[in-house]
Amino acid sequence: MSMPEPDRRMGGWTGVGYDDIEVGRTYPPQPLPVLADDVARFYRSIGEMRPAPEIGTRIPAFLLNEIRALKKQMKFPPGVLHAQEEIEMHSAARLGEPLMVSITITNKYIRNDKRFIVFDQHVRCATDQRSIMTIKHILYWPC
Repeated sequence: MSMPEPDRRMGGWTGVGYDDIEVGRTYPPQPLPVLADDVARFYRSIGEMRPAPEIGTRIPAFLLNEIRALKKQMKFPPGVLHAQEEIEMHSAARLGEPLMVSITITNKYIRNDKRFIVFDQHVRCATDQRSIMTIKHILYWPC
């Protein structure tokens, strides 16, 4: 199989190239802060006006499903697209709990001349190591 040419339509791209991504690489756990303002903003974004959340309020799972942690570890080139994800919920996260996220690059592959990387994201409670959720992200990687 021949390697497809990098997609440089975004002109002047910078970032980590597909060939530089190491399958099996694990990044150190990092904090995943979620504040009361984040929860309130989430509910406003879906049209719900709720009072300010209190400590112990359940955090919506969609606030924990993001790729900021990976973006802190590597610079994405322009044109990265979110292709697919699988979410597995294990436990509720509560406002005020310190959360940590760890990331592992689990695979990369080429399908239909398109490059993809797969990474697993694991969210835990930092105090009791309780598993909150795991997410498998598949990203289209253009170059």
